[in-house]
Amino acid sequence: MADKAVMDQAWAEAARRCRLSPDEVRMARELGFKARSPLNNLPSPQQPWNAPVAEWVRDLYEKRQPRTEQRRRRRARALGLVDPGTEAPAPPAATPPSSSA
Repeated sequence: MADKAVMDQAWAEAARRCRLSPDEVRMARELGFKARSPLNNLPSPQQPWNAPVAEWVRDLYEKRQPRTEQRRRRRARALGLVDPGTEAPAPPAATPPSSSA
């Protein structure tokens, strides 16, 4: 139990120093980061081209999401939970209503 408290404190420190919101901390944890990773990637004042840590985490998370969804679908198909022919089709594109008066 003590290890969990130490890790929570480390993440709280990283969130404070990197100005991460609770959602960004959750994203970083889902990406598999340790609490030191955001701190190691803080851009220095001599590196104005580097993105802030919060933006960096969000970008990495968005890039990972499509792959994760594909893996979930493949696993479900492999386990036989979803019939390959009955997957939900893409929703139809929204079309503006025609104005016929």
